[in-house]
Amino acid sequence: MSNTFHAGVVAEIAGGSDPQCATCRRAPINSSRRIPALDGLRGIAILLVLLWHSVFYARFESHPLLNGLLGIGRLTWSGVDLFFVLSGFLIGGILLDNRESPNFFKTFYLRRAYRILPLYFVVVAFCFITFEAGHHGLTPRSLANWLDGPIPWWSYVTFTQNLWMAKVGGFSRAGLNVTWSLAIEEQFYLTLPLLVRWVAPRKLIFVVVGVVLGAPILRALLIHHLAHGGFDAYVLMPCRADGLGLGVLCAILVRKERTWNYFLAHRSWIRTMVVVLGLGVVAITFKGYALFSGALYGLEYSVLALFYTSVVLVAVTDEDKFVKAVLCNRALTKLGIVAYGTYLLHYLFIDLVQFLVNFLNAGFSPFHIRGASVMGVVVAVMVASISWRFFEKPLVHRAHAYKY
Repeated sequence: MSNTFHAGVVAEIAGGSDPQCATCRRAPINSSRRIPALDGLRGIAILLVLLWHSVFYARFESHPLLNGLLGIGRLTWSGVDLFFVLSGFLIGGILLDNRESPNFFKTFYLRRAYRILPLYFVVVAFCFITFEAGHHGLTPRSLANWLDGPIPWWSYVTFTQNLWMAKVGGFSRAGLNVTWSLAIEEQFYLTLPLLVRWVAPRKLIFVVVGVVLGAPILRALLIHHLAHGGFDAYVLMPCRADGLGLGVLCAILVRKERTWNYFLAHRSWIRTMVVVLGLGVVAITFKGYALFSGALYGLEYSVLALFYTSVVLVAVTDEDKFVKAVLCNRALTKLGIVAYGTYLLHYLFIDLVQFLVNFLNAGFSPFHIRGASVMGVVVAVMVASISWRFFEKPLVHRAHAYKY
């Protein structure tokens, strides 16, 4: 859940960080000021994704009671949706604040490249080399089979793997499954800078609203007409653009003095919106709709996107001590800072640990899967922390030599 890639936007925010959450919020938001509460939200987003893939994803067919309890977390996959909203808000804000810059396109795309591509290509290269080594007898053939699939390797280089996933109706190559959301974000950010630069500010808001309204309509059409439309609606960029678009819409509104003051004066309304939409999320959870089923014709994505949008608004406007204590929690903000690396690496390490456990133990039960998954997550967070400190962070600093 970036930036999804979305988690990678952590380093795209210019300026220093303030350790306090109550950072001069009486003026409209701009990208020169870091809001630690958003790091905490990013930490929550990646935590949801980790819980989904390590705890709530696999089923215990012979334990109906345990399955029922695990059903409480069936929407933890929506951590990616929170990433989308955060990404739209933060990246959209950077673009809005610098739309008149003579270096607008050059600086934006160079900074994105420095932030996203190095670690991403390391992971793709590792999977490709492991796959080829298995086919040449240098590693176990079963390891190569684990990375096999109908999706071409070049699609991961061009960020078009989600299009191929939609075509084949599945994720394919293990370890790289989560990169569909990165593809969505990169495709979205091929067009957003053009809109921000060339569409007049008064018209831009209508274009963004059109994107937000169009995405659920497209999802419903795909689900109704295509055999695996439920899956296509999950992985195709136009179908998920409402979450990203809502983030951009919020970025526009909090930069207008009138709407910013309105948000500050009606914080209780925003909290009420969080509660109402949260009840909708709870209702969807306990109805037990399966992911990709299309039972709600994609309406669940709309509810989740609106819910997470209201949460983001709370994070940037609310000065309540409880809100700050939760979102500025040290553990969450630290996890949020390494969220991109964790997101990109966690599924790879989950699969690797599961592969090793299966290789060493013929009796591979759901309990073994859970234990291996949790171990893989722990290793991924550790590696992501090291990667951030010694690999990604220096590249981010170098990227900021390019000024808007």
